Amino acid sequence: MTQSKLYLPIALALVLLVPALGHTQTKTFAVTQFTVHGPDKYQYLKQGIQSMVVSRLSWPGRLQAMDATKVDAAQPAPPASEAEALALLKKLHADYIVYGSLTIAGEEASLDMHFLDAAGKSWPKAVQAKLANLVPAMEKAVKEAGAEIFQRPPSPSQAAGAGPGGKTPLPPNAAFLASQADNDSQKSYLNPNFRYAGPTQTPGVWRSQALPYASSGIAVGDVTGDGKNEIVVLGTASVEVFRYTNEQLVPVAKYEPPTNFQLLNVSTFDINGDGSAEIIVSARYFKEPRSFVLEHVGGKLELKHRDIALYLNVATLPPDFTRALVGSRPDPREVFTRGVSQVSFNGGQAVMGSTISLPKKANAFNFAFLPEKAGYRVILAEDDHLGVYSAKGERVALTEEEYAGSGIGVEHDPMMAPMDRPRNDYLWLYYYIPLPILVANLDTDPHHEILVSRNISVAAQFFENYRSFSQGEIHALYWDGVGLNLKWKTRRIKGTITGYALADIYNDGKPQLVVALNTWPGAMGVMNRKTVIMAYSLDTEGAGSAGTEYGNVQDID
Repeated sequence: MTQSKLYLPIALALVLLVPALGHTQTKTFAVTQFTVHGPDKYQYLKQGIQSMVVSRLSWPGRLQAMDATKVDAAQPAPPASEAEALALLKKLHADYIVYGSLTIAGEEASLDMHFLDAAGKSWPKAVQAKLANLVPAMEKAVKEAGAEIFQRPPSPSQAAGAGPGGKTPLPPNAAFLASQADNDSQKSYLNPNFRYAGPTQTPGVWRSQALPYASSGIAVGDVTGDGKNEIVVLGTASVEVFRYTNEQLVPVAKYEPPTNFQLLNVSTFDINGDGSAEIIVSARYFKEPRSFVLEHVGGKLELKHRDIALYLNVATLPPDFTRALVGSRPDPREVFTRGVSQVSFNGGQAVMGSTISLPKKANAFNFAFLPEKAGYRVILAEDDHLGVYSAKGERVALTEEEYAGSGIGVEHDPMMAPMDRPRNDYLWLYYYIPLPILVANLDTDPHHEILVSRNISVAAQFFENYRSFSQGEIHALYWDGVGLNLKWKTRRIKGTITGYALADIYNDGKPQLVVALNTWPGAMGVMNRKTVIMAYSLDTEGAGSAGTEYGNVQDID
């Protein structure tokens, strides 16, 4: 009898608790592919919109997306009606389903989204926008649906005032701009100097003395084996190592290759695992690669490997995304033979290893892997644009803006007969070696950024097979499932950007964005160019404190 009296209040408490548990139960939703009415080149948006809606609508602990492959397997074709969508919803045993269509006519886009629950209640959302502004408009519509249907509160970045916990957002940054909007309400992370223009001596930006020659690239690594990073500057006719000391570049060692070598690219990599990074230089001699490897010995740079008939670079490779030496074979008419392989050294000779799975237009200089939760995407520099490829090699997006353009032109002619020997005045075509595509996760969110240069005000003159740019910017882009969008960018840099790296040149345990540039004395003064190195301090520890959807940069509306 006593036990019955004890069980009764416990049972009542459980009965009262069940509705409360049900109230906070995680709901599931499915997103189908979207029907796309428009040119074939936009058909990739079927999966792109699906991926974007999944990522934007997911709400940990409240809304969980069903695996897109299971949704597509249940019904490969997008629902053509509300009845068909409701039948699919019941088949998937989900709580909600999102489906719709996109119509593209010229530069105009019209998106119809439908949110449907298991009871048959529907919430339609229509989006009209220019094609270039489709992604921000879609994001806004999905956020509005989350607030209306699921009572999802705005993120801290959307709420007026302070960040999470009532904290004031980080101070703005004078050299970085968040998104393309240029207004005082826009917040940025990384560096308190980067929001407003000011002298270069302000905290957060360092500028070196001018070096008396033009540069072709830059790399950072522990070349001397002392546990500290050095800066390697690739000139047009030299390779020089510097150390950052007391706000200056202090020379460490220099190497001058043969004057008839065209220097294309420089990178650092510890080839033999002895703790000192070697310097890998890709060079060309009369249409043939003559790459070489330098090592620091006794205060000097000495040749370790020479006359390598490959174009060499260092890349970060899946599945563990570690750095590796890669190479491409030459082709007399197309510059590169198809295929990029890992490279090792055996008995002093460069040996091509396993072939890397890449799109057919890839070469040793123009690709980077973008990690994702379920694999990766491939970013490819194609004629000064960035292409986004699936792991299977299918291109799913291409930027309209030009990125990664350099002034290092490699002569070739795909129409030239194999045995032709052209005259000195032969009109060559040029393949321009792209600048680096850097992939990094600088904030606390799961999405990686793509750091790449964007040249501004292209100078149309060509000098000694080089093209020059009077100014440029470094952009941080992110993949939203549909295209590459701007997350932040530096303020405009006067001069021609020739290289950049994410590395700790101060040797204080924190990374910097290091940029090499050639000064711009005007189109007629190209021979008087000098090299300047800039370093932007990055506040990666505070990157997540403003708590937005993409780290602590304010959302792009």
